[in-house]
Amino acid sequence: MNTLYLCAAGNPEGVRLALDINATTKRWDRIVLLDDAPEKLGLDILGVRVIGGFGELANHQAGDEAVNLVARSTTGRDGARKKIESFGIPLTSLVHPSSNLLGVDIGHAVTVYEGSVLSALSTVGDHSVIFTQAVLGHGATLGAGAVLAPGAVINARVNVGDRAYVGSNASVLPDLTVGVEATVSANSAAIGNVPDGSTALGVPAEIIRAVRFDAALHSQGAKPDAAQSADHAKIEQDIRSLFADILGVDNVSADMNFFDAGGTSKQALELQESF
Repeated sequence: MNTLYLCAAGNPEGVRLALDINATTKRWDRIVLLDDAPEKLGLDILGVRVIGGFGELANHQAGDEAVNLVARSTTGRDGARKKIESFGIPLTSLVHPSSNLLGVDIGHAVTVYEGSVLSALSTVGDHSVIFTQAVLGHGATLGAGAVLAPGAVINARVNVGDRAYVGSNASVLPDLTVGVEATVSANSAAIGNVPDGSTALGVPAEIIRAVRFDAALHSQGAKPDAAQSADHAKIEQDIRSLFADILGVDNVSADMNFFDAGGTSKQALELQESF
């Protein structure tokens, strides 16, 4: 009996996608969910039950496969991938049967939902995700581990870097580059390149970068005096407090990534309005 392990129980659409594929291909005898949150043990999603945490993968048999359903952030997704691979079970793709893949170079262990559009001569990198109604334009490239959220539009010849995230209903104009681990927030319109690790937010999108005050000063060859250091410390503390209020947590570290800490595109818009 071969089993498909769906890793993460927070994505019911991923469960439905697996069921749709199996209804057509009869590929797996059994489909189960895994989640490391103890409170999810026994949870039933569309008839598929959570049987335990990721550690259950240690019991996999020859012919079994796993799918990484983590997609809230690309950093979290990459961490889940590494954890799954540590158990030696092969990761597989979930591509909806209705997807037109003619002329598409599609990678390993990708997830493609019903209703998405993969245009001719496009490239889909390993471990990437394309949600429903998202569009990957002709000649465009989606990097390894990148995510296109529902309704995102990547126009022609755009290069989306590894582990980048393009939010719901966001748009990137033709011939642009979205850098490695960059984010285009929901409903934003990127009209210029988005540098590595930065966030494009708004219409037209503004580029937001996380830069430490001391690093910025040192890069200019300046050494802050005591008064400057005190001002910078207060500004940093005010920003950290604002992040904590928006995220609903007690405190945040100075090197925290807003989205990896659970922030959403909606909260990012609230954050921008607060400055």
